Amino acid sequence: MERKNAMKASEAVRLLDQIYSGERTLGRSDAGWKKAWEDIRGSFTGSQFYHLLQSRDLLEQTPEWLQAELKAESERILYQNMLIRAEQKKLFRAFEQEEIPLLVLKGIRMSERFFGHFAARPTTDIDVLVRPSDLERASALLKQLSFGDGETLDDDHFHLQFNKFYNNPMFPFLAVELHWSIMRSHHHETDLEALWSRTIPLTGYRYVRELNDEDTLYHTALHGFNHHMLSLKYIVDIAQVIDQTWDGFSYESLWNKARLDGNLAKLTAVLSLVYRLCPTLQWVKPLDRRIRWPFWSEQLMREAGVGIKSRRYYLFRLCSIFVTFDHTAAMLSHFKYLFLPPADYARSQFKEEQGGSLLSLYSRIYRQRLGHLLGRRARAGAKELDTP
Repeated sequence: MERKNAMKASEAVRLLDQIYSGERTLGRSDAGWKKAWEDIRGSFTGSQFYHLLQSRDLLEQTPEWLQAELKAESERILYQNMLIRAEQKKLFRAFEQEEIPLLVLKGIRMSERFFGHFAARPTTDIDVLVRPSDLERASALLKQLSFGDGETLDDDHFHLQFNKFYNNPMFPFLAVELHWSIMRSHHHETDLEALWSRTIPLTGYRYVRELNDEDTLYHTALHGFNHHMLSLKYIVDIAQVIDQTWDGFSYESLWNKARLDGNLAKLTAVLSLVYRLCPTLQWVKPLDRRIRWPFWSEQLMREAGVGIKSRRYYLFRLCSIFVTFDHTAAMLSHFKYLFLPPADYARSQFKEEQGGSLLSLYSRIYRQRLGHLLGRRARAGAKELDTP
């Protein structure tokens, strides 16, 4: 059944599955390659596919024009990631010197560790996690490093964003997302101290740390859930972590951890989706739990990538509530968040000052949503207020 479902996948997803299958022939028509490139380009995963194909000696199996496109995208990411890596080293040294424990999330470190090259996946910021008790010290240190004041968010949120600006049109600013949790507070009950206790020091550091293999998959999957898996990059990241760490983690241990944290349904939904799209992963690391994520589709993923929120999108978001929460209380909290989002968060999305009528604010929110439901399409890149 999984292989049958895979036949309906897009050319880009089918190519990803072929990469993990060990196939030596990637044959498809030129039209097929063009369709694959459309999704790869639209999801900014060109550098990931370039390094995946190159590392498995499969790049020559693709047309020359596609090799050129993938290489150009990889070179663009190379320049950007070099600048970010230089700033990241300064940040790591500063936190180490001040003895502030810092946990590295995703970003360049993920590229190095799981894709084999610091420029193998695009990143536009530096994501790090600190303990809530260190948040004030960490914020002050970032300001000393010329990163601007953190953005004020609602109490349910889990990170602040600091920006450093450059006189460079190719790279105008760099953001640091300073996390103190991994998801919105009503989404989970994750034992963060237990997570910290399992971290390992980054080579050359004592206070700068990273997740072990199992927790990396756990966090990568939950990060994808935070964004509803509405980008090909989340599928590629999760598939690659599974492929590279299959012998370094246990699904039984992962399920038990997620159950204690109230994240079992979320984790199962995400991994089931990735395995359905890339059935070869079942041979890499068998998955023994599956659930369907209603109304998720690659077309929905493409539309979300250009800011389109269709009727199917809202149906997907509504139905997701019933399959991705472990407990009724969390489900009801998320209903409240979706239908009556925190006022300070909503105002920040509309770029409004604090104060003013709540009735007016929520009226604007629902006028926007009704416009989508009636068929008015959002302009590309528009933000939607119901994203966590």
